[in-house]
Amino acid sequence: MDAFPELLPFWDELSPEARAALQELLRQDPVLMQVLATWEAVQAQLHRALEGAVPDRRLWVLYALARSGRREALSAEEQALLESAKPVLEQALAVHPGLADVVRDLEAACADFDEVWKAHCGTDATFATDRGPRPLHRRARGYRWGVRLALGGVVLAFAGLLWWQQRTAWLTQIVDAGAVQTLTLPDGSSVRLVGPAVLRYAEHFNRRVHLEGQALLQVQPSQGSFVVETPEALITVQGTRFGVRAWKDTTEVILAQGRLTVHGRQNRALAVALSPGQLVRVAADGQISPPTMVNVPQALQWTGLHVFEGVTMAEIARHLTAFYQMPILVDTTLADELVVGTFAQTQPLEEILSALATTLGARLEQQDGSYRLMPGR
Repeated sequence: MDAFPELLPFWDELSPEARAALQELLRQDPVLMQVLATWEAVQAQLHRALEGAVPDRRLWVLYALARSGRREALSAEEQALLESAKPVLEQALAVHPGLADVVRDLEAACADFDEVWKAHCGTDATFATDRGPRPLHRRARGYRWGVRLALGGVVLAFAGLLWWQQRTAWLTQIVDAGAVQTLTLPDGSSVRLVGPAVLRYAEHFNRRVHLEGQALLQVQPSQGSFVVETPEALITVQGTRFGVRAWKDTTEVILAQGRLTVHGRQNRALAVALSPGQLVRVAADGQISPPTMVNVPQALQWTGLHVFEGVTMAEIARHLTAFYQMPILVDTTLADELVVGTFAQTQPLEEILSALATTLGARLEQQDGSYRLMPGR
């Protein structure tokens, strides 16, 4: 897509079709993924620099009114505020020349408003410096606030692009195919990304992330919801552990622990609540498959982890036997014990079984090419 660089500043304003096209392009081209990450780092840095230079954006409205010969539209308090801030504004203009375009746009908006006012009211706008006839006073007051409303819109439209509002200042984590990366989000939630994967979230974290690829998430409980957005789905949780695979125009969600709700992005009226051990798939058109029960450790094998959430020791033994191709026997007194734990698939089997035995107060025996978990003495 030749227009990719030009669309970067407006990522959040793109239509669903345009975003889907860009996301597909990102999947196919790691170089473009890096371009996006670099761009977002630049925009975040620019946001911080401009906010530090002039934290109160309203000053630009006052500055433009004064420069365009409309100082009388300002109250005495506003004129004093502008005078005190003028050195800061001029310094910001010197350091960030692009702000001059914003000021010119504000001045042009003033002129446009004058023309509209004259066409509508049939008179030039005037300001009462003392108490004149009531109709004239009301007209001047209306003009004054009309100008401010008009300029407020210009500030949002033009200055917003320079300040990069917090919701569009993104941080991006990119994981290449075959790689794994675990990160902790600002709220304490953890994400294990299994490449190829891209995770994006606001620099000023709002418990909302955008995911392309595969991830296992452990969300910290909070008063507010945590939202995972993929090209096909919106996943809303409070505090839970679940896996997400967003690939090939389908999002797959597997719930290991807690509760969550899945919505189709193209049809948000559709929503499905999951219970632990259930899996759903969301298609590109927003259709959601009925929840199905799955073997969670097996369904989450792509994470590179053995994930056990309230699983019986007998089930764990069957899972590890199949994975390591080594017989594991469990005494009947231990078979129904529920276990919560996570182990890397690269860990030696004996190390995992020793940890499980310690948790259960059991002992581990090895004989005849197999392992046995027996009651502790």
